[in-house]
Amino acid sequence: MQEQPLVSIIIPTFNRAHLIGETLDSVLAQTYQNWECIVVDDGSTDGTDVLMGEYVAKDCRFQYHHRPADRLPGGNAARNYGFEVSKGEYIQWFDSDDLMVPEKIEIKVKTILENNVDFVISQTQYFNREKGGAYAYNYKGEEVDFLSYAITYISWFTPDLFLNQRIAKKISFNEFIKAGQEYNFSCKLLLETNSLKKIDRVLSLRRHHFQSIGRKRQLDEKHYHQTVFELHWVNLNELKENYDIPQEFARYSLLKCLRSKLENNEIRIPVGFFKSFYKYYGFKAIYLYLAIASNWLLKRYHFFYNKLK
Repeated sequence: MQEQPLVSIIIPTFNRAHLIGETLDSVLAQTYQNWECIVVDDGSTDGTDVLMGEYVAKDCRFQYHHRPADRLPGGNAARNYGFEVSKGEYIQWFDSDDLMVPEKIEIKVKTILENNVDFVISQTQYFNREKGGAYAYNYKGEEVDFLSYAITYISWFTPDLFLNQRIAKKISFNEFIKAGQEYNFSCKLLLETNSLKKIDRVLSLRRHHFQSIGRKRQLDEKHYHQTVFELHWVNLNELKENYDIPQEFARYSLLKCLRSKLENNEIRIPVGFFKSFYKYYGFKAIYLYLAIASNWLLKRYHFFYNKLK
C-alpha cells in the first residue's frame, strides 16, 4: 500500500448526520486503500460530531475538522480548509450526501498515472431518482478547453474531478460564491492546464432530495436568478483579474448577468457593470439600456437582448 500515492478525499458537510454515514461507508468500501478522508463541518447543529467521532475511532484514515471561525460560512471555505490540511498527492472532492462506486479511486489513480495528465473527469448519475437519473456527458476529452467548458454544454459535477495536488495548489474555491462553485473552480483549472483525461464511466452516485441546495434554487425563481447573476459576475471579475480571458467569454458572462437581471428586477446592478459592458461590447452596449428600459415599461426585453448575442 505504501507504494500507492496517497489520495485526499475532501468532504464538506452541514447537518447531514442522517446521510453522511452512507457516504463514508462508500469510502470504506473503496478497492483502493491508500486514502485519507477529510470531513470539514460547516457549523452543523445535528449529531454530526457524534457520528464522525465513531468513524474517526473506527479508522484512522478519517479526519474530522470544523471550519475555522475566521472563515466565511459555506461549503467552499470548508473545501479550501480541507485542502489546506490534506497531505495527498491527488485530490478527490466529494459531497456528504453522495456515494462512491467501489472502484472510483482505483480507476482514477490508474487513469491519471497511465496518461500522465493533471486531472481526470469521470461521470455521475442519480441513484434514487426514477426519471432523469442519467446526466449527459456527450463530449470527448479532446473537446475540453477553457472556452468550450465556460460557454457551451460541456460540464461536470464537483465529484467528477480528480486532480494532481500540484495543480490544486494554484487555485481554490471562491468563498464568496453561494452556488455554481464547480463552474468557477473548473474555469480556473482550465486556464491553468488543459492536460486531462475523460473517463467514460459512472463513478459517483448523486442523491436527489428536496433539501439539496440546487433543488431549493429551482423552487425559488428569484433566488435562482440572483445566484446566477452573482456567479457569473464574480467569476468574470476574478478571472479577468488573474488571467488573460477571451472576449467571447466576457460577453457570455455579461449576457448571463443581464438575462438574470431582466428576469428579476430586484437584482441590484453592481458598480462597474455598465463599464464592463462598454469595454466588451462598445457601442452595442446601447442595447443593454434599451433592454432594461423596454423590460421596465413593456415587460418585454427579448428584441434588444437578442441584439447583444
